[in-house]
Parts: sequence; C-alpha cells; structure tokens
Amino acid sequence: MYLVTGATGTIGSQVVAQLLAAGHAVRAYVRSPSKLAQWGERIEVAVGDYDTPDAFSAALDGVEGVFLMNIDSAEAFGKLAARAASAHIARAVMLSTSMIEFLPDTMLARAHREKEDILTAAGLDARFVRPTGFMSNAYFWIPSVRANGVVANPMGTGRAAPIAPEDIAAVAVRALTDATLKEKVLTVTGGELISLPEQVELLAQALDRPLRCTDITLDEAIENFTRIGVPQPVAASVAKSYEAVKAGRATHVTDTVERLLGRKPLRFEQWVKAHIDRFR
Repeated sequence: MYLVTGATGTIGSQVVAQLLAAGHAVRAYVRSPSKLAQWGERIEVAVGDYDTPDAFSAALDGVEGVFLMNIDSAEAFGKLAARAASAHIARAVMLSTSMIEFLPDTMLARAHREKEDILTAAGLDARFVRPTGFMSNAYFWIPSVRANGVVANPMGTGRAAPIAPEDIAAVAVRALTDATLKEKVLTVTGGELISLPEQVELLAQALDRPLRCTDITLDEAIENFTRIGVPQPVAASVAKSYEAVKAGRATHVTDTVERLLGRKPLRFEQWVKAHIDRFR
C-alpha cells in the first residue's frame, strides 16, 4: 500500500494512476474526497489536511511508502515527517524542485530544501525528485489562446528542458516502489532544449490555427501570476527562473528519466498532442 498526498494535483494524480497501473494498492490523503470520484473503489481515501497529524498517522496504517508534496508550513511538515518516521515507513518520496541546485537563493528553492532537510532529519529513507519546469505550465496560456491566439512570453528565445508531469510521476513511482534504488536526489529534465516560441509553434500546429507570442517583462509576468491568485513571493521566484531561461542559464539536461525508466522523456510535441483537447 502506498499513501499519496496531493493526489488531486498535476503530479499526484499521475502518481496515483501509475501506481494503480503497476498493480499497487493506493490510499490518497486529501481534504476533499469528492475530487477523487473518478477512481471509484480502485483506491482507498483518507480524509485529512497537512495540519491534522493524527489523521495523517491513521492514513499511514499498513503503508509501505508515502509520496509527499511541499507545503507552506515547515512546522506542519515536520509533524507529518515525525509521524511517518514513528510509523516506520520504508520510503518517502518528495516532489521537490531543481531550483535548489540552479537558483538556490530563491524562495521556492529555500522552501523545498527546508522540507528535504526535515525529512532527512526525521530519519526517513527519503528520495527527492527535483524537476525543472513542467510542460503543463502551458495550461496558463489557455485563456489567451482561446480568446485571441496570443501567448505572453517573458523568456524571449531562451531555451530550457521542460519535463512532462507523466515523466516526473514515473520517476517518483520508481523511487517509491524500488527498494534497490539508492540515489537520494533525482534531478529530472526533459530531453530537449526548447524555447517558448518553439513550444507555441508546436501548439499552433496541433491546434491547426495560428498563434503568436508577445514579449512581456518579468514584472508583467509576476503581475499576471498574482492576478490569478499566485502568492507574490512564489510568482517572484518563478520569474527568477524565467530570467535564467532568457539569459541562457537554464540549458541543463539530465539523463535521469532515460536511466531510470529505460526510455527517453516525452518531447513537448508529444505531450501537447496528448493534451490538445485542454487547449481547444
């Protein structure tokens, strides 16, 4: 049995799906069970929040490994880590960020590193999956793509190696279920360096309609994020990653996906075709 937090999110939902596909029993730890209705009776559901450690302890009963997300409160995260350690959980896998390595002074990097350190200090056998930017960040483009065929671009022609959520989850599942995997830090990137205008062109081809990019400043990017409810410190950290891409400082590519999964990571073209209905 594996416990998955954040099971309704972009990565957590993929972790659930891939664990089930591999024949594992899954228990999801969520606030709102109704959001898991699509799984029916295929999974167990434990109701709780990050600030309800007793509920988390109960959810850990009979669990071999747990998939964890970063949360705002280090204190609450520490309590969950302590409960997992007390339950003698065999493995913990945390969704972290590659910003720890490449932009360590950003708020997001510090927050994730703090939680990594908490898991280690608790004595858990933890693995840290550190992805680059998600391909699914393209979903932020949907309103303007539908409205006027425009995508705001704060990164110029800078290239990076975004990673598909499916690949992030697959690495997490391998780390969660394979006791022979000794690596503690798993930095995952896509396999191709691609710019935002190149991504938009591939999206335009998949939609069979013209799209265009319009350049915006980093301050405008931050404003766009805060307008949709992203906290300003988070938006500012993301903008730092945009700045690095624009300046050509985000060209790192790892072989983690191919090495652990025996296949190449999904290319953006493949990912966008698989999810094109979201953009229509």
